Amino acid sequence: MGKLFDFCGGRKTTFALVLFVALTTFLCVDKCVFAEWLDGIIWIFGVYAVGNGVEHVGNGLKRKP
Repeated sequence: MGKLFDFCGGRKTTFALVLFVALTTFLCVDKCVFAEWLDGIIWIFGVYAVGNGVEHVGNGLKRKP
């Protein structure tokens, strides 16, 4: 699993890409409409961006010995 994460850019990126593919598949097989797909994509990548931001801020606030 580590090689897959490394190939895709990390575990958060891999998870976001898997969800993107799943939502796009739902759109292609008419299980959702474009507006629902768009809302899902906004949520997926919004959560991804916030998660990365919080991680980087947390790393910046760590005390260095």
